Amino acid sequence: MTEKKSKRNEGLLIFGRWTSKIGDIVFDYVNSVVLVHAFTKSSWVLALYQSSQTIVQIIFNLIGGAIADGGKRKKILITTDLLSAIVCLIASFFVQSKLVAVALISANAFLALIFAFSSPTFKAIVREMVSKERIVKYNSISNAGKELISMAGPIIGVALMSLVGARGSLIINAITFFISAISECLLVKLESEEKKEDGKEKKNIIKDIKEGLKYLYNEKPVFALLVLSALVNFFLAGYNLLLPYTDIMYEGVFEGFYAKAMAAEAIGAIFGSLINSKIPSSFSNKYSSLTIFLGLNGASLLLVPLVNIPRNQILCLLPIVLFGASLTIFNINLMSYVQVNVAEEFLGRVFSVIFTVAVMFMPLGSWFFSIFNFAENINSFAIVGAGIVVLSLIYLFFVHPGELKEGK
Repeated sequence: MTEKKSKRNEGLLIFGRWTSKIGDIVFDYVNSVVLVHAFTKSSWVLALYQSSQTIVQIIFNLIGGAIADGGKRKKILITTDLLSAIVCLIASFFVQSKLVAVALISANAFLALIFAFSSPTFKAIVREMVSKERIVKYNSISNAGKELISMAGPIIGVALMSLVGARGSLIINAITFFISAISECLLVKLESEEKKEDGKEKKNIIKDIKEGLKYLYNEKPVFALLVLSALVNFFLAGYNLLLPYTDIMYEGVFEGFYAKAMAAEAIGAIFGSLINSKIPSSFSNKYSSLTIFLGLNGASLLLVPLVNIPRNQILCLLPIVLFGASLTIFNINLMSYVQVNVAEEFLGRVFSVIFTVAVMFMPLGSWFFSIFNFAENINSFAIVGAGIVVLSLIYLFFVHPGELKEGK
């Protein structure tokens, strides 16, 4: 009975996540197109639109995690999706007005605020709705669909823009969030006994955040993974900075290599999700396995300068496919490890810290790799890859002795 309920919840969660993902991608695409055409000579408007999301998430992620751990995660998800639908609906009335910039930037900031509450909640609620034995498989399938949607999202955005215009696209966008909210209404907790939240002592947000940080610090395996993911994001920022420059690196050799590399990474991510669903959870949900997956991720980038020598486009794209696959496997199992090993009442706060640290370290990495002018040199991929490999080896052999080796 529990397995049947778990599978039903998995279907609803996956459907809700995929539907919301379509809404997110279409929202960003439509708004970017509208702002670019409305402010062709004022690129700072689009920059402000994009940066508003990062700033809001840094400020509110920790608060969102604390709220998620206060209970009623299902209600939080339903409420945030309904609010997202309302924001998209209101924004649709301003796309052809003089207030379009203010409206769309404000809408993006509001959605980022909503995401700061919904994202840790969505990650945390998996523990309540999916059996531990099926969490890795659930995350693999969910991630594979998300990557497919990431590839198809801009195409969907183009089709909607041509068929119903910007306003119609945002209205359809609102409908996707509304459908997601309906699917979440049907979720049923696995345990028959609900949390006794009424008798729970009321705590203020600051105290909840402090308790979450204290718990995370005391859980050494999870804390070590947090530090590892932060350091990895530093190097991944270097990869994200380098990838667009592949058009210049391969100029005169391959046309439009960057676009093909993005597609190759997405294809690798899909394969990684499918491969991970076949890996036994007894192996993948181990601390040491995570560092091995991470090492493979770095090793794939070490191949980039090597495969450049024959100047064969398929060979040059192969390391990017391997990078997408190995990074996806690492991310899925990192998320699954946290969902399985962290106490349920702290899941939201732990995920919010992970998200906040990830957002903060990416700009630092971008700044570092840009200052030292690593761009335009194909060998720079090997520097990023070597950094990730060294990190994985340090963690594999030195950072987690004893209990840290396999987690708790």
